[in-house]
Amino acid sequence: MRLRIFYIATLISLITFAQEKENKELKKAIERSKKYTYEGNNSLKAKKQVQAEVDYRNAIAENKDNATAQYNLGTMYYQQKSYGEAFLRLKNAATANGISPEEKHKAFHNLGNTFMKEKAYDKAVDAYKEALRNKPYDEETRYNLAVAKEMLKKNPPPPNNQKDNKNNQQNQNQNQNNQNNQQNQQNQNNNNNNNQQNQNNQQNQDKKDNRDNKDKKDNNQDKNDKQNQQNKDKDKGDQQKNQNQDPQQRDENSKGEGRPRPSSISPQQMERILEAMNNEERKTQEKVNAQKVKATRSRAEKDW
Repeated sequence: MRLRIFYIATLISLITFAQEKENKELKKAIERSKKYTYEGNNSLKAKKQVQAEVDYRNAIAENKDNATAQYNLGTMYYQQKSYGEAFLRLKNAATANGISPEEKHKAFHNLGNTFMKEKAYDKAVDAYKEALRNKPYDEETRYNLAVAKEMLKKNPPPPNNQKDNKNNQQNQNQNQNNQNNQQNQQNQNNNNNNNQQNQNNQQNQDKKDNRDNKDKKDNNQDKNDKQNQQNKDKDKGDQQKNQNQDPQQRDENSKGEGRPRPSSISPQQMERILEAMNNEERKTQEKVNAQKVKATRSRAEKDW
């Protein structure tokens, strides 16, 4: 129980501390907003509208409920004939928290002036009425209200049906634009998908062509290898056949084919054969010479 009470007390302390810290930060932001507003007023007095706009925007960024900065910025836009921006800032000023009746009167008064420039006379009448609620006896506001009512009589707003028809027409146009945009997006997606599909098909076709070319090349290579092997086997068979034949037949075959008979005798063996043939020839010559000498001697003896 005590532990639970301790936790609750700690939680309350943390919440209180966070709130105090937030309040301190808020006070600092409000002080910075006031400072920027003061600088904006000085810039506006010095006719530095650009710097004044920056200062007022900084003031509003620090504190959106700064009615003075909203009002001064809206009034500056009104003088520059930027009625759209003027309307936004003056409306924010008129509905800001903590605004005084005097500031609220001024904000609605200038807001009515903005509506008059935009020829929105019904809205101008409402804005002047709201300004008079905060300062009933302001003569300028009463005069502007009378002018707004007179202009509203001369230029009454279109009936609600016409407004509705206009709004409906705008909605239809907007819907049609949205449908057209969706259709265009769908068409774009379809085109992208088709392009991607065509690209994929082309890539697949290229891969198939490459495979076919490779297969064809491999088949041709196999055929060439097979033909070369057959030629080698044929040459080997012919060579084996020639080796099995006798030398004379091989010589005749070689002569008939018009090719020189390959010699299987080494140079050393050829040299010994030639030497043996020379020796035989020398012996034969010696025998012939001996017989000649013997015959000569016999004839000589016979003559004797």
